[in-house]
Amino acid sequence: MVEGPVAWLTADCIRSSGAVLGPLPVRTGARLPLTMLVTLSLDRRRHSILREATMLVAPFLVFLSLSMTCISGKPVVPSVRLSNAARPGLMMPAVGLGTGGYGTKDGKGGEYWDPAQGHNATVAWLQLGGPRIDASDDYQSVTGVGSGWVASGVSREDIFITSKINPHGYDQALQDFAQNLKDLQTEYVDLLLIHWPGTQPGTTPPPPLPCKEANGTWAACRLGTWKALEKIYNAGQARAIGVSNYEVNHLLEIMNLKSLIPSVNQVEFHPYWHEDQLLYFCQQHNITFNSYSPIGAPDHAVTLGPSWNAIPDLRTHPNVTQIAQKHNMSPAQVIMRWHWQQGIVINPRTRDPVHMAENMDIFNFALDTDDMKTLSYLEHPTISKVCGDPRLIL
Repeated sequence: MVEGPVAWLTADCIRSSGAVLGPLPVRTGARLPLTMLVTLSLDRRRHSILREATMLVAPFLVFLSLSMTCISGKPVVPSVRLSNAARPGLMMPAVGLGTGGYGTKDGKGGEYWDPAQGHNATVAWLQLGGPRIDASDDYQSVTGVGSGWVASGVSREDIFITSKINPHGYDQALQDFAQNLKDLQTEYVDLLLIHWPGTQPGTTPPPPLPCKEANGTWAACRLGTWKALEKIYNAGQARAIGVSNYEVNHLLEIMNLKSLIPSVNQVEFHPYWHEDQLLYFCQQHNITFNSYSPIGAPDHAVTLGPSWNAIPDLRTHPNVTQIAQKHNMSPAQVIMRWHWQQGIVINPRTRDPVHMAENMDIFNFALDTDDMKTLSYLEHPTISKVCGDPRLIL
């Protein structure tokens, strides 16, 4: 389903854009609601959650494929309906702006996102028609995101804001969220996530936490933070709640509470690092899968330890560039399209308005079965990842 000013497109226009209407009995000149097209696409995708199955049925799905010549004004980005711990009917746009840079102020490690960078990128994104922003109380840019959406002139109701807080227990979570709302200059967020299930062994530990167990596990902190999110959700300060960087064992902890189930799990996911079993589990339980670093992090060549490899730039992989040339799209666009055809929503990070527009223009073509297989099985260095490994967090 799609939110926005455009509610109808002619069937002729959709056909001319290359969209597959499938078995729909659509007459020439008929008008189709966008909500019907995307609902059909997502419902059919939901029943095709295994990667191999997706590749086989992809050509027969009702893909949303809208030529920009069919639409006047800003780009139309489809949305997915959230389930579980989400307000009824809440829609999450498929593409959002990531606002967390990996670099430091001295220019090392990649892009540095301070409040000014966050402000400028947010204004540019929203004025281009970008529908969703991904923020966190951990990001240096967070106050800039708050001032940016206010300065953009776009109504708060037309922006989907995601934010995140750390798993520091019930009381601390409520305090952190209150500050987060002030930083973002809003009375509510559309989606609130627990940022990580804890800190990875060997990394800098957080300050002493009352919820941290003597044996070093984070379970009590995670569950206390989730109960705080439930309180925030029930109070109407978050329209949906979920998690980030959670593995199946972390998700099962919440599900065993027999209470609210996360609506979203945001994780690192790209052709060099894709946990297919985690994707399958989330789709089985109606947990929307949200990818950060969907094209890796070209500005951030990280090495997590002696057994890890610095992640290369996916956009320069010869198989990726070949597929991009085949479809007359950029390498980044075909990688993001690879996500979308698996039912995954994405948070590409950029400060470049040209790239912002490009990131929203991935819905007017479709990858075929061979393309999907190629991107899913790229040759790459063993263990290539941008961020830490949540599988190690107990």
